[in-house]
Parts: sequence; structure tokens; C-alpha cells
Amino acid sequence: MTTDASVSDRPGEAVSLPWLLAETTIIQALGTAAVLTVPALAPAVALTLGVPSSFVGYQVGLVYLAAMLSSLVGGAVVSRWGPCRTGQTAMALTAAGCLLASIPQLAGMIAGSLAIGLSYGLINPSASDLLQRHSPAHRRNLFFSIKQTGVPIGGIMAGLIGAPMAVAFGWGAVLWAVAATCIVLMLALERGRARLDAHANPATRLLRSAGLGLTTIRSDRSLLMLAAASFCFSAIQLCLVAFLVVLLVEELQMGLVEAGMVLAAVQVMGAVGRLLWGHVADRIHSGLAVLTGLAALMAVVSTTILFVSPQWPLAAVIAAFMLLGLTGVGWNGVYLSEVARLSPLRAVGSVTGTAMFVTFAGVLVGPTLFSSVHNHVGSYIGSYGVLTGLAVIGGCLAAATWRRDRRKTGAAGRSPA
Repeated sequence: MTTDASVSDRPGEAVSLPWLLAETTIIQALGTAAVLTVPALAPAVALTLGVPSSFVGYQVGLVYLAAMLSSLVGGAVVSRWGPCRTGQTAMALTAAGCLLASIPQLAGMIAGSLAIGLSYGLINPSASDLLQRHSPAHRRNLFFSIKQTGVPIGGIMAGLIGAPMAVAFGWGAVLWAVAATCIVLMLALERGRARLDAHANPATRLLRSAGLGLTTIRSDRSLLMLAAASFCFSAIQLCLVAFLVVLLVEELQMGLVEAGMVLAAVQVMGAVGRLLWGHVADRIHSGLAVLTGLAALMAVVSTTILFVSPQWPLAAVIAAFMLLGLTGVGWNGVYLSEVARLSPLRAVGSVTGTAMFVTFAGVLVGPTLFSSVHNHVGSYIGSYGVLTGLAVIGGCLAAATWRRDRRKTGAAGRSPA
């Protein structure tokens, strides 16, 4: 029997749902902190490496290029090793990447960024497999959203803790701290690993399993459009968090610590948004409707930010970015829940990995495009027109998926319980 506190997909084996949510959320938080530490400290890192601060767009792109590649085989790795062992592997790679990136040379930053990206591509397939198997269907959006609060929590760690630590001890110390925490968590995950990985199949062929996810998405128009919408949403999210600190420091004359606090506030709103939108999606029984509404709000706020200037009241500037955080950082849990809902149970990891390949492609293209536009127009604020366009396209795709799902279910927007 399934309960909210302890659930299982195998007779006689209860899994602690609070522990499962804590495990998946912390892994997500540490993986995200590793990804966002360099962007959060971009002015200081750029000075040490002797590159312009706009390099952060290319560094983030490199991280997500590696994440795209590993996400394609992420579901296959989960099937072969089990989701918990995959999470441990992700933490080991994250630690190694942080240590490499802390070397004050461009080569170390490149190698570390690749390792961090390889790790990040494994996180969502493993977590989606665990949550889809063990979370109650009527609360799935909320539970996926709780796990996805790890992304803004990681951003908060990078902005609120990372910036003061970098000022006191140097930016390399921030990466060392993340690495040490990852190693501790990797060891802690051994508790209960055998039970969580009981359905692993060592005979799984990595390439064949990865192909299953690609085939499933290509044959399901709803999954294909949903993944395409996530391309747009992820581009918006990473452009927001990757360039926020440097925008505030260079164009609005904030200090590094103050800008880091604004980034942390944006990430807090992202965490609130993930919980809020997951709850709303469960209440109205339609995550696709929520994603459509969020896209509309992203478009409105991004357009508003185009008019931000140093003459604006500080409270108004912070409020605009926090509202974009609520929407542009708050969509992921609902998205992953919808991908899992539309996927065959045995292929959740593979389909999630393939869908995240498309999502990460947005992260790869978005900041790189944003950097290119910035280099052309000479302003981070003026580049926000890119985000408006992405929000409109993503909203149209989400709306089309929603309409298709309504016709398919015949329930006027009500997803199957």
C-alpha cells in the first residue's frame, strides 16, 4: 500500500519518502551550486583568468554541452547501475570538476566545467526514476517541484554564501567547499542504496537504452513539443542567473556582495515558485496549463526589464528580477513531472534524459546567444529582448501541448490521476 510517508514499488520494501526527497533535493542543490558558482563570481574569476566578464556565457555553455551528452545516456546509466549509484557518481564528478575549476588557469576552468557538466546530466534521470516509482500520483507535481527547489537552493548557496566567502578567502575556496560537501554526500548515499537500486539491470546496453528515450520522444508529439518548450524556458532561466550579477555590478553599479544577495533573492523566489506552481498544478490537475501561464508572465517581465536603468528605485529593480525568478526559475518541477507522466514507466529515466538533452540545449544556446547579443548592443539589459522572444515561443509550444493533451484525455485539461 502506498502512503505519503513511506512508499515502494516492491512488496515488503518500504522507502522513506522524506529521506528520498531530501536525497534528491540535496544532490540537485550541490550540482547546481557547482554550475552557478563561477557565474555568481564572474567579475572576480574573470580578473584572475585575464578574460572579459562576458566569458561566463561561454563557460556556462561548455558546462551544458557536457550535460547534454551525459543526459543522453543518463537513463541508460540509471537502468544499468541504479538511480542511487548514479547519484553517487554525479557527486564524485561534481567534486572533481570543482577542484579542477579552482585551478587559477583557463585550462583548469575548461576541464572542471566539462566534469561538472557530465555530472549535471546524470542528476535528473536518476531523480526522476526514484520519484516516479515512489511518489503518490496525486502529489507528483509537488514532489517533483520539491526536488527541483534544489536548483534555486544551489543558486542561493552560490550567491549568498559564495560571494562573501570569495571576498574573504578567494573564489577558489568556494569551489573547494562545494567539492568537500559532494564527497560527504556521496558517502552518505550508501545508506539504503541496495534497496533503491534493486531494479537495476547490469546487462543494460547503454546505447540501446539511450535510443529508447529518443524513439519515444520522436514518436510522441506531446513529449516533443514539451521538450521544445523547455528549450526556451531553460535558456531564459540560465540567462537570468548567469548574467544577473555582472549586470547589476557593471550596469547598475552594485557591489559584488550586494549583487550576490540579489541573486540569492531571485533564487529564493525560484524555490517558492517551484513549490507554488507544483501545488497549483496538482490542484487544477494540469501542469501544462501552469506552464502556459508561466510563459506569458516571463514574456511580460522580460519586456519590463528592457526599460530598467540606474535611475530606477532599487526596490523596483529587485522586484522585477524577483518576479522573473518566480516564473523563469520556477517552472522545472512541473515540467519534469509532466515528462514523467507522459512517459512509459520502464522508460522514465531514458525519456527524461533525452528530454533534458533538449532542455540543456536551451541552456547551451541561450547564454551563448545572450553573450553574442550583448557584444553587439553593448548592454546586458538591452539583451533582454532575447528572453521576451524565447518566452513567447515557449508559451506557444506549451499551449499547443496543453490543447493536444486535453483532446487526448477528453477531460477538459484534467490530467489522469
